[in-house]
Formats: sequence, structure tokens, C-alpha cells
Amino acid sequence: MRPCVALTLLVFSLPESGHAQSRPDVDFMMDLFTDLQSLSFDKHREYCGFVGYDTNGRFVATEPRPGTEASCPLDWPSDMEVVATYHTHGAFDFTYYNELPSDTDMLSDQSLGVNGWIATPGGRLWFTDSERMVAKQVCGVGCLPIAPNFYKSQAGEIAKRYSYDELVDRLGR
Repeated sequence: MRPCVALTLLVFSLPESGHAQSRPDVDFMMDLFTDLQSLSFDKHREYCGFVGYDTNGRFVATEPRPGTEASCPLDWPSDMEVVATYHTHGAFDFTYYNELPSDTDMLSDQSLGVNGWIATPGGRLWFTDSERMVAKQVCGVGCLPIAPNFYKSQAGEIAKRYSYDELVDRLGR
């Protein structure tokens, strides 16, 4: 198990499903992103999908879909109780604030009625709560694979938590 997973107990409620976010779910997401990050970096694009519970109550993910440098289309799966989206932020790029969830990330999840998981080029893992419109950094730089040429100072100081309004202000929108 990764040392950075030794988080203080992480309990995020997932209002649509009624399930509490468990340690195995966090580990699942870290494993999923650990495998996906290098592909995302190599292809310079986002990869995305859904996570939720299958008919046997297991936490599962859809196959990752390739997107573009800054977006990723999703098709709603019929074989799971969806609780969240997931996506990478692709390769490191000085022209993007790719170490933070975007306001679009949060609004998209809110419109779907689900939460979100985001992996950044710096190896951060974020969880977005679309009911409360809050983004929380689950783990910091390097807890997931880091993109080649990642420059930590590009985004400045990164808080552990942002409300939607704080994020919009931070992104200068």
C-alpha cells in the first residue's frame, strides 16, 4: 500500500448512492489512476469514465475513454449505480491550471448528479462533492505518478480544499 494512502480517515458521503466513501474505494481510485496516468501523459489527453456499484455491490469502474487535451466525453453506463465520474488531467502544460479541478469539472458532475475524482499531472488526487460544491485534495504531489516535465511552482500554492466560488476566483474566471 502506498504511504500517501495513509490518510487521516477519509469519509466523504456520496449523497446519490447513500454509500460512505470507504478506504477500499479510495485505494481503488488510486490503483485506477496509477495505471492510467502514464497513458494520459504519453497521449497528452484526458481519460475518463464512471465509478459506481455493480449489481453485486462491488465498487467498479467503466473502461477509460480517451478525450482531448482539455475535455472528455462520457456515455452513461446502464450496468452500474453511478456515484462519480473520474478523469485524468493529461500531461503537464504550462498554459493550464491542471493541478486543480476546474469549475467545468464541478459543474459537469453536478449536472449529472454525481461526484468526481480527478488525477493531476503532479500526481495529486482530488475528490469533488457536487452536492456541497467542494473540491478536496485527497493526497498531494506525488501520491500518484507524476508527468514528465511537471513544474510544481507553476500553479502556485494549492489549498487542500476549495469551494466552487473559491475555485472560480482562483482560476480567474
